[in-house]
Amino acid sequence: MINALDIANGIFGLIFVSITILVGLSIIKKYSEKKNINLLYVGIAWIFFCSGWYGTSISFIVAFFNGGEGLPLEAILLINFIPLPIGVITWMMAFTNFIMKKKQKLILISIILFSTVFYIIFVILLFTNVNLIAIKESAVDTRSNNILMGFFLVTIISIILISGIAFAIKTIKIGEVETKWKGIFLLIAFPSFAIGGILDATMPTTPVSLVIFRLLLMSSAIEFYCGFILPERIKRLLIK
Repeated sequence: MINALDIANGIFGLIFVSITILVGLSIIKKYSEKKNINLLYVGIAWIFFCSGWYGTSISFIVAFFNGGEGLPLEAILLINFIPLPIGVITWMMAFTNFIMKKKQKLILISIILFSTVFYIIFVILLFTNVNLIAIKESAVDTRSNNILMGFFLVTIISIILISGIAFAIKTIKIGEVETKWKGIFLLIAFPSFAIGGILDATMPTTPVSLVIFRLLLMSSAIEFYCGFILPERIKRLLIK
C-alpha cells in the first residue's frame, strides 16, 4: 500500500508534470504562430528536461489503482531517462542558434557523443543489474545508486544551467524592456530548475523537503514560460 507521503509525492509530481507539459506545448504553439524554429526546440527541450518525474508520476497512477504496486523499476528509469539527453540536444540547438553560432557543429557533436555514451552505459546497466542505476524506495520514489550515472546526470544539469544562464544574460543585454524582463525570468528559471532537480533527486523525501523542492520546480516552469512567452497581464504589470 502507498502511504500518505507517497500520495503527496505522487500528487506534487503530477502537478509539476502537468505544468511542464502545458508550458512546453504553449511554447511549441507559439512556434506555429511565429514560425520561429527555436521556439519548437525550446518547447521540446523543456518537456524532455523534466522527464525525470514522468516515470514516477505514471507509477503513482498505476499504484493508486493497483493496490500500491507501481511500475517496475526498469520501466520507471526508461521513462525518466531516455528523453533527457534528447532535451539537452534540442535545447543546445536553440542555444547555439542564438549564441556561439560559429561553434554550433562542434558543440552539438560533443553533446551527441556524450549522450551516446550515456545511453550505452544506461542500457547495459538496465539489462544487467538495474539496481546499479537506482533503487526503488516506493512506487513514487527512486534514488540514484551509481556514481557514474550520477556524474552523467550532474553534467547534464550543469550543461542546462550554464547555457541557460548565458542565454539569459545575453537576452537581458539585448536592450528592449520586454526582452530584458524575459531574460530576468530565465535567469531565475534555470537555477531554480537545477537546484530543485538536484535536491529532489538526491535528498531524502520528507513532507518539508517535498513541498520545498516541488514548489521550486513548479516555479521554474512558470519562470521558463515567462522567459519565452511573457503573458500580457504580467507584461502590463512590469512594463509601464
